[in-house]
Amino acid sequence: MSKHCPGSEGKSLSLICGALRWLQDHEERKRKQLKTAIARLDSMKDCNGSDDFDWLTQQAQQVQVLQERQQLQQQLNRILRKDEKLEQLRKCKQKKLERQSEKCAEVANVGDVNTEPPEADDTDILLEEYLETGTTDDSDPEAEEEEECKDAKIYFCSRTHSQLAQFVREVQRSAYGHDIRLVSLASRQNYCINKAVQKLKSLSLINEQCTDMQRKKKGRSTATDSLGKAVKKSRGTAGCPYLQQRAVERLRDEVLLEVQDVEQLVTVGRKLSACPYYGSRAAVSDAQVVVVPYNTLLHKSTRKACGINLAGSVVIIDEAHNLLDTISHIHSSEVTGHQLTHAYSQLSQYQDRYRNRFSAANLLYLGQVIFIVVLLIFLLGGKPGCSPVESSMKCVDTKLYPLAEFVLSAEIDNINLYKLLEFCEKSRIAQKLHGFADRYHPAVAMNSDVKTARQQIGIRAFLKEISANSAPVPKQDPVPAASVSEPVLSNPLLSVLAFMEALTNHCSDGRVVCSRQATVGRGSLKFLLLNPATHFSSIVKEARAVVVAGGTMQPLAEFRDQLFLSAGGTAERLTEFSCGHVIPPENILPIALAAGPSGKQLDFAYQSRTLPVMLNELGRILINVCNIVPGGIVCFFPSYEYEKAVYEHWKKTEVISKLELKKKIFREPKRSGMVDSMLNEYATHIGRPESSGAIMFSVVGGKLSEGLNFSDDLGRCVIVVGMPYPNIKSPELQEKMSYLNANVSPTAGMQHYENLCMKAVNQSIGRAVRHKSDYAAVLLLDQRYIRTHTQAALPAWIRTSLSSQTKFGPAFAQLIKGNSTDRTVRRCLIKLMMCEIFAVVFQCSDRDHMYVTGGLSSKGKWITVIEIY
Repeated sequence: MSKHCPGSEGKSLSLICGALRWLQDHEERKRKQLKTAIARLDSMKDCNGSDDFDWLTQQAQQVQVLQERQQLQQQLNRILRKDEKLEQLRKCKQKKLERQSEKCAEVANVGDVNTEPPEADDTDILLEEYLETGTTDDSDPEAEEEEECKDAKIYFCSRTHSQLAQFVREVQRSAYGHDIRLVSLASRQNYCINKAVQKLKSLSLINEQCTDMQRKKKGRSTATDSLGKAVKKSRGTAGCPYLQQRAVERLRDEVLLEVQDVEQLVTVGRKLSACPYYGSRAAVSDAQVVVVPYNTLLHKSTRKACGINLAGSVVIIDEAHNLLDTISHIHSSEVTGHQLTHAYSQLSQYQDRYRNRFSAANLLYLGQVIFIVVLLIFLLGGKPGCSPVESSMKCVDTKLYPLAEFVLSAEIDNINLYKLLEFCEKSRIAQKLHGFADRYHPAVAMNSDVKTARQQIGIRAFLKEISANSAPVPKQDPVPAASVSEPVLSNPLLSVLAFMEALTNHCSDGRVVCSRQATVGRGSLKFLLLNPATHFSSIVKEARAVVVAGGTMQPLAEFRDQLFLSAGGTAERLTEFSCGHVIPPENILPIALAAGPSGKQLDFAYQSRTLPVMLNELGRILINVCNIVPGGIVCFFPSYEYEKAVYEHWKKTEVISKLELKKKIFREPKRSGMVDSMLNEYATHIGRPESSGAIMFSVVGGKLSEGLNFSDDLGRCVIVVGMPYPNIKSPELQEKMSYLNANVSPTAGMQHYENLCMKAVNQSIGRAVRHKSDYAAVLLLDQRYIRTHTQAALPAWIRTSLSSQTKFGPAFAQLIKGNSTDRTVRRCLIKLMMCEIFAVVFQCSDRDHMYVTGGLSSKGKWITVIEIY
């Protein structure tokens, strides 16, 4: 099922309330069905049957009835035991909390992490012994039986942790907030409460440290005294103190008793000295609602690791407007020349140091991993042991390979990647290699140092550097060190293994882009997933129902054709539902504007958008809008580069200074870490009584175009400059379009290209008008927005109120009317760039407005227009 509802009118809450009502009815219905079936079998058991039946046949039937009844009774008993357990937990919750707070004060004194000196013989960083079993089926019959008994659940998925936290808070305020069992799953980076591990910052490093601490704790045998009795372990034993089984179980019970978001669960975890990451995972089997981020649900191996079983459950995917792109991104993989050269250096030194301590099997597969890394370096124009800053031996180019052709070109077709990846997983080579590199750093370094590499680059780079140093440096804002520093390669082998795993996809589902640059390190190999349905099919097949919801889901045909039908779903299973906005039509003023104040046609296509005449006309529009729109204005540009070019041009032509007379200017930062502080400053400035508002320069598809709300005075007007089409000459996009043309329909590629643009526009539009009492104007600045097929791709709640204007005057009159609704006489003096126009708005009655405009035409003739609204 796909559902489209405009943003922030409670679609998530309406979805989950309906789903929870169904779940409760389903559970009650299941209890009644079990009791009815057991009663029916009891009546059959009590019946002696007819004398005509053979006694042996009758006995066989009785045995069958007894077996069936026993199975049904076991299911009913399991449900009743769970109900009884939850009821007991609720009754004694307060007493437990009081006892736990006393005990946890003692546990907390243990410390965050008990570190031990590294083992002298490096046993802890040697590869785990890999035993080939001939099968990868490690299933346990008891575990399978337990899987079959799992209850139906609701899995709610959204893009970001902030959106999930907002959803959990909505559930807490709902009628189901006290009765539902909800658990929020998140990464270790979000849930870890061990300060020593938190300091690692990187998600991969946190995962490795957590896993290593557990393995050390499990692998250490209990010491015994001379009588054979176990000796109590000292506090110096390695392992995380927050992973005590009893503490985790107590936290699990707390999760099941009260709806909590990630931050609240972390607080409870600290209070109980229990790990929130494993406490939440332990609660999944008994939960009714499981809240997960995109990456957890859409990646099959991650689902399996978290114990998520979709069979018989309902999956709700919220904010699904970019679901296709998200699936493709999650399962795409890129490895750079920097990562390959560093991985080779670490692997070769690791092999040389411990060659005599590896088993034959480990040595064989380790050699195969190194062999593949060498071949990939060759593809980028390097050689084994080269520095990433060495010049490439191949010409600078970008080539796209079909998957099978790439495997042949790389000469890795004779290697069993499935078996090799199994070895890497079971031997934990990535974690062991990272431990080795971390322990012997800086001894484990590139074979060629930076000085040697610079000498190999040549005199040309040296002269270029001198020229750059001698040139005058323009004054600019200081750049934070983190934005210019060299990326940290904490574990380059992880990226290599992810790329190797991507090569195991079906040949027709992906392509490999080989980008060779001037230096080996700047080159890259990227796997592109062209068919996201191949990884979505397991969700469609396993789940009882899949609900895909969003505020701007148009065009729905893309989800139907490329996702559900291609994933094995049938048209009979599909139900589409779309509803209007709760915002009254008079609270939204969308205008498609084709010309500026001077009459110039607004053409922001790539070829003409940087022309001075276009930039000047855009400046005039913004100056006029800033003069009449109160509060905040959000202006979206097609790209960061274009926003920068426009800003620099306006500084030279003094447009910026004119805008600043009315609004303070804010610009969207490229660094994610600076977004929150900038938004706080933006909101604070608008909220000041003496403030005349602010204008935010943002980017379509950037950090402010999705997931953030510019409600009320934060966004009284949203301006979209041009149409943000992606680069059609991109090899990746061209291959995607060709794939769709060949596998979906002859026009699917171009439709995909149009959809990429309009989905981004729709998301930007949706940042304003966030509740039923909100109001805002929307300006679409480009003559192409006048086209019928372009307007058809806009949301229905925008399309029904859209005003298409080929001249600036009528559009400006509408904008003034929309922002001049005071019941007292309001006078506005508006100064345009081309001429002076004054406007006086009178309220003639409760319903009528008279609007008078006057201005000088190009010939100097005075023009007066009077309109009654």
